[in-house]
Amino acid sequence: MYTPSISDVFAVRRHLLNFVPAEIAVMIVEEAQYWPKVSATREAFTGPASVPGIRRDGEWCYVLSPPLPFYPGATMKPREVKFTLDCAAGVTYDSICSSSTTFNAAIVKSKDLTQNILYEPLEATPERHINDWTISDPTRWLVQEVPLAWPVGSRHELLWKDQDADVAVVPDVNNTSSDSTPTDNTDENTAAAPLEPSPSLLDKLDCGDRVAVMVQGMIPGWLNCVYTVTTEVFYSI
Repeated sequence: MYTPSISDVFAVRRHLLNFVPAEIAVMIVEEAQYWPKVSATREAFTGPASVPGIRRDGEWCYVLSPPLPFYPGATMKPREVKFTLDCAAGVTYDSICSSSTTFNAAIVKSKDLTQNILYEPLEATPERHINDWTISDPTRWLVQEVPLAWPVGSRHELLWKDQDADVAVVPDVNNTSSDSTPTDNTDENTAAAPLEPSPSLLDKLDCGDRVAVMVQGMIPGWLNCVYTVTTEVFYSI
């Protein structure tokens, strides 16, 4: 699927102005979902194959998107965010992640980042720059909760749109108990159904913000084997 750049969007609008008023040109582009995006992909061959559980409420930043761009004179609005959890057939271990793995989304502000030239580019080693205590916004949005390991070849895609129902998760650092219980029809080939996506993530995104996928383990010392995680944020401008 072709993804336009910002200049592509403006070029299409200029072409449409030959036939329709400016307001209609904008509506056509929006209706066609002709949106640019920022995206990031991380896999075990380029990142940590095992994500350690530091403590029960500990988090590990596995994927960090590039910042949403700022374009002078234009208004940027996040429209969709897509998460893809993928386990390719050629992976050298048996499953995408170990049991009791939780993936949460978080918003990382530019002020939350510490730059170090030894660790550039930032997206290549986000776990060295981002921790749960350095993210100023404590809100987390549940992406996926995996009670049992996923088999090789599985792929799970989650698309959140700006009109979806509002569900957010704020971790309670003082609560170390877990009340979650897998449903009766959960087996080794089926991940737990995620909560409805939250437009608050999209509503709270501003220019310069990044979307991080935070991984949590079950208990201290738990190893979460993660393969490929991709984050795509589509926006109109």
